[in-house]
Amino acid sequence: MQERQRRLDEVTANAVARGMNILAVRNADVAQRYMEHKRVPPHVICRVLTQPTLRRRLSPEQSISEAITPSPQDGTEPQEPA
Repeated sequence: MQERQRRLDEVTANAVARGMNILAVRNADVAQRYMEHKRVPPHVICRVLTQPTLRRRLSPEQSISEAITPSPQDGTEPQEPA
């Protein structure tokens, strides 16, 4: 097994998964700041932001736990239908 394919650090893997979700709904700056806050190594952040297709697939647990709903960009809360 290649070193890249090992999941030795589940905390980092989860932070990267959430960072990529943030990237999908926001932008690279916000995703990068989140991963830096979670202490993801800089070389990992660079790799996943510049080459996201090389990332490992999410585990089933990550797919469920990292599902996020984007909040509005203007900072207001979504309104309930009348």
